[in-house]
Amino acid sequence: MRKILIAAVAGMTVAVFQSAAYAAAEDDMKAAGCPACHEVDKKKVGPSFKDVSGKYKGKKAEEAMAGMKGKPVHKGVLAKTNDASLKSMIEWVQKQ
Repeated sequence: MRKILIAAVAGMTVAVFQSAAYAAAEDDMKAAGCPACHEVDKKKVGPSFKDVSGKYKGKKAEEAMAGMKGKPVHKGVLAKTNDASLKSMIEWVQKQ
């Protein structure tokens, strides 16, 4: 019984930290201006986050970062964030 309780608490702790990390990533995305061109499930100016997620499914966040940094349209977004924040935003997108 004790092992089950410990596993349950550990699982809830991970979920809380993930939730906080995803909330922070969403806040970073808003601050960087991502919603001006992207929505979660439909195309806007740029592809939906779900479409981007499909493109980079199974790939490391660094590959997606390289792809994003290679697009001149993202120059303004990249100026408003750092690599750690960008990585968390990309990991959020990959979960969509």
